Parts: sequence; structure tokens; C-alpha cells
Amino acid sequence: MLGVYGAALFMSLAGGFVFVPFSIWLARKMSVMDRPDFRKVHRDPLPRWGGLGLALSVFLSVGVLYFFSAQFQTLLTYRHSVYNGKEFAGVLSLNKQVIGILFGSLFVLGLGMWDDKAGTSAPVKLLLQMIAAYIAMDYGVRLSGIVLPWGDSYITFPLIVSQMITVVWLIGFMNTVNLVDGLDGLAAGICAIAAGTFLIVAVLQGQTQVVWFSKQLKLAGVLSAALFGACLSFLWFNFHPAKVFMGDGGALFLGYMLASITVIGTLKTTAFFSLIIPIVVVALPVLDVAASIFRRLRSGRKVMEPDSGHLHHQLLRHGWTHREAVMGVYIVTLLFSLFSILLTVFKGKV
Repeated sequence: MLGVYGAALFMSLAGGFVFVPFSIWLARKMSVMDRPDFRKVHRDPLPRWGGLGLALSVFLSVGVLYFFSAQFQTLLTYRHSVYNGKEFAGVLSLNKQVIGILFGSLFVLGLGMWDDKAGTSAPVKLLLQMIAAYIAMDYGVRLSGIVLPWGDSYITFPLIVSQMITVVWLIGFMNTVNLVDGLDGLAAGICAIAAGTFLIVAVLQGQTQVVWFSKQLKLAGVLSAALFGACLSFLWFNFHPAKVFMGDGGALFLGYMLASITVIGTLKTTAFFSLIIPIVVVALPVLDVAASIFRRLRSGRKVMEPDSGHLHHQLLRHGWTHREAVMGVYIVTLLFSLFSILLTVFKGKV
């Protein structure tokens, strides 16, 4: 599968240098521009539909593999019977999963792009995010259970619990990426590190003899590689000084893809300790978002109301340059990612 991973990465990387300039042109033509204000650090209006180019790069990569890669096509033919305890709960299909992930990600991309263009109220946005999460679940992307840290006992969640956890997980990832997208290259860089880490984890754990788990990890690896390449090419245009912003469309798309990858990949491991891998990878943005939510609740403001109290804003106020603040966050995220890879090496046994 290493050749497939490489092809996925290369195609999305190359696609970004075509699709991101297209998204810049389209945003300017449609007047979808990010205007400077008191909490933003850029001085000139910039296009906000960069997420379209990022997403198209991923769709190109996965689409070419879907129709032209015999190895990827063979992988997607895999089907696995799923049981809730001793009760038959259905058939898990990798082909159905990848279609559901792409369909759901297209849905949130459209939601975010509309929000960038015309604005959407928080309740409506949350409702549509729940619909997007349901799309993934309906296509088999679901957290169905957990392995206990002691022994080999596997606890299967009741259907309603499984659905609730999956929805919270997907929505949480989407909004975490959206809320930390505050400096040039910040969100795209964090997501590139996360996708690269998930790819390494998939390769390391993918040698397991548990067939269904190995197949799931390989699919997660392909999606991670495509996302990694797309983020890298997007950074060429988005790193300071940025020529384009990903907007809500790009942030929601990245969050949805990362969450889906963790559900079908790293969270399927039979080693309990590896459950925290995706949490460790995004630990810094998660902690930053948690602090911002607490800060807004304490001051009586709306949770989703933007402010200038995020970590990167604090670094700028303490004299860090734009690039220093972003690189500092990158370094901390890389350290968390290295720790998660070490967890895989030493604890990720199946």
C-alpha cells in the first residue's frame, strides 16, 4: 500500500497548485473576501474560499485512485460483518465508508462556503453539522465500542450511544479546526501535522494480523495521505503573508476529514492506550478551544462568538512575530504528534 499512499499524497499535492489558484480567482469574482477588523491581523481583504481548492485536491486524489488504482479498488471491495454482542448489526463496507466520508465532507464544504459568502446563524450551522455527522454514520463511519484498558474485554456501545459519541466527535473536530484558524498557515499546518501523523500510525499499525482492522487502517492511511498533500500545497498560498484563507468551508472540511479518519482508523485499534492518539495529536488546539469556551462563558458571551484571546493572539501580544507564533504552535503540535507515534510503537499492540 505504500505506493498507493505515495500516489494519494503526490496527486493532492500537485492538485493544490491548480485548484487553490482557481479558488482565489473564484472568491474574488464572487466577492467572498475576508475584511480586516479589530481581532484579525491581516491588513488587506483576502479571498476566503481557499478551502474549495484544498478540498478539490483531496477529491481529485481519492477519485483517481477510486477509478484507476486496482490495489485501492481491491481494498474497497472488503466487507466485514458487524455484531452488537452476539446480535448481527449489519455489514461494514469500505466502499460505502469512503463514499460516505466524501459525501459528508462535500456537504460541510458547501455549508462553510455558504457561511463565508452570506453568513449562517450558529443554531443552523450546528444543525447542518449534525446532519453531516449523520451522513457519515449512515455510511458506516461510527464509533461502535471500546476496548477496556484491563484485559481484552471489548465493550460494544448501544446504537444510540454510538451515534451520540460519533456526532460529538465529528462536530468537535470540525469546530476545533474552525476556531483555531486565526493566523496565516496555522490551521492548515496543524492539520498537515495531524494527517501526517495519522498516516504514520496507519502504516505502523497496519501490519496487524486482524484482517478487518488492517483494511480499515489502510483506508485511513490513503485518506490521510491525500489530506496531508492537500494541506502542504495549500500552505504554499496560506503561510504568512497569506494570499488566501481557507474560510469556514476549508476549516469544516479539514475537521470532518480528520475526525472521519480517526473513527475508521486509529480509534479502531484493539489497544486501549492508542485511543488517545488522535486526542494527543490535536491536544494543543483542543486545549486552546476549551480555554476560549470557558473564557466566553465566564464573561457571559456566546460560545461561538469570536474573540482575540486564543493562544496565537496572546503570543502576538507578547511580542512574537506572526511567523514565530505559528512556528511555535507547529513545534508544540509536532512534539504531541511524536508522543502519539511513540504510543503506537510501544503500546499500539493488536
